[in-house]
Amino acid sequence: MRRKIFIYLCCMSLFLFLPDIVLANQDILSQEVQEMKTLIMEMKNDYEARINEMQDKIAKLSEQKAIEEENAELENELELLFSDKDEQVDFDDQQALSSLPSLQATPGGFTGGQMFQNLMMNVSAIGDSVANVTWPEKSIEEGRGDGTFAENEFADRISLREMELGLQGVLDPFARADFYLTSEDGGSISIEEGFVTWLYLPFGLQAKTGIFRTSFGRMNKTHRPEISQVDYPSPIKNFLGTEGQKEPGISISGLIPNPWDIYSEFTGEILTPSDEGVKGKDQIYLAHLKNFFSITNNSSLELGFSFQTRDISDTSDATLTKRNFRQTMEGIDLTYIWRPAGQRLYKSFTWQTEAFASQREVGSFDDDGFTEDVKDINSLGFYTFGEAQLTRRLFAGVRFDYSQFPTNDKDSEWAITPYMTFWQSEFTRLRLEYSHKERNSVTSPVEEGDNSISLQATFSLGSHRPHPF
Repeated sequence: MRRKIFIYLCCMSLFLFLPDIVLANQDILSQEVQEMKTLIMEMKNDYEARINEMQDKIAKLSEQKAIEEENAELENELELLFSDKDEQVDFDDQQALSSLPSLQATPGGFTGGQMFQNLMMNVSAIGDSVANVTWPEKSIEEGRGDGTFAENEFADRISLREMELGLQGVLDPFARADFYLTSEDGGSISIEEGFVTWLYLPFGLQAKTGIFRTSFGRMNKTHRPEISQVDYPSPIKNFLGTEGQKEPGISISGLIPNPWDIYSEFTGEILTPSDEGVKGKDQIYLAHLKNFFSITNNSSLELGFSFQTRDISDTSDATLTKRNFRQTMEGIDLTYIWRPAGQRLYKSFTWQTEAFASQREVGSFDDDGFTEDVKDINSLGFYTFGEAQLTRRLFAGVRFDYSQFPTNDKDSEWAITPYMTFWQSEFTRLRLEYSHKERNSVTSPVEEGDNSISLQATFSLGSHRPHPF
C-alpha cells in the first residue's frame, strides 16, 4: 500500500514540474538560435564588405590599364613623329601624318605647336562701325594753328571706321605666320600687322620678324576694334600714336625661371621707326617684363613693366647725320581679373590701368650737324578703367584718362568715359558710350572741352580670339 502511494506521489510531482522544465529548455534553445542569427548576419556583412572592396580594386585596375594603354599608344605616335626629326618630311607622307592628333608639346619644351593637318590658313574678318554725335561741333584745332590737340575725324557722322582681314596659319610645326590687312573708313588697304613667329628656338625662346604691334604696355597689342572701349585712351594715342605703336622689327621672348613658381616672361625688341624723316639707323630698343600671379581660385593679377629708348631728330634733312636727340619712355601696367568659380559665365570684374612717362630732348642743329640748345621735356600720362559683368551678355564700365604730350609738357587733357557693352553672341557686339573731354593749353591759352555719344557695332567673321562666350 505504501509503495502505491509513493509511486502516485512521484507521478504527481512529475506532472507538476514538467512544464517548468520544458519552458527552461525552450528559453535556452531560443537564446542559442538568436546567437546563431547574429553570427550569420555578421558573417554576411563582412562578406559583402570584402566583395565591394574587391570590386573597387578591379575597377581601379581596369581604369589604370586603360590609361596605360592610351599613354603607350600616344608614346608610339610621338616616337613615330619625331624619330626622324632631322630628315625632311616628304609631302607625300602628310596624308598619313594627318591622322595623328594635334600636339601641344614639342621638342624644345615650348607649347603652341600644331600638326600638319592644321597647315590650312585661317581667314577672319572684323568690322567696326561707329555712329557719333559730338558737341560743341567746333573742332578743337579750328583757328589755333599747329596746336597740340588732335581732332576727332569720326565726329558727327556714321562710318565703317575700320575693316580688318586676318590671314593666319602655321608654316610648319616650328613656325607660323600672321597677317592683318586693314582699311580705315573705306579708304586704301594697308598692313596692320604682318609677321612670322619661330616657336621653338634654343633655350625655350620664341622670335618674330615683320611689322607688328609692339609690346609696350598691355592695350597697345590689341587692335582698335577689339579693345574694351570705342577708342584708345589719350595716353596711348599721345605717347604711342593715334592707333597705337606698330613698327617693323624683330622680337625675342622667353619665360624666366624663378623659385616662386610665377609666370614671368621677358620680351626684347629692336624696331625701325616708320616716322617720316627718321633715318633707319635711329632704332627703337624696347624691353617688356610681364608677370602673372594667381591670387585665389577666383582672381588673378598681371603686372608689367615697359621701357624703350631711341634717337630722334625731328627733321627730314638727310644732311644732318650727327644727331643725338634722345627719347626715353617708361611704362607700368596692372590688370586685375575676378571670376567667381561656378559663375564665370555670368559674373566677372576687370580693373586695368597703365601709366606712361616720357623724357624727350629737343633743341636745334648747328652748321656742322651737331645739336645745341638742348632741353628736356618730361611728360606723364595714365588711364584706368573698371568693367563689371552684369549678366551673361551685358557689361558696364567707366574709364578715366589723363595725358600730357611728349613734345609739350605744358598742355594736357583728361576724359571720363562711361559705357555699356552688349554681346549679342561671340560674333556680334554692340556698345553705347558717352565721353566728356577737357583740354588745357598754356602755349596758346585755351581751356575747353567737348562731349560725345558713340554707338559702336562690331562683328567677327571666321576664326577669332576667345570672347565671353
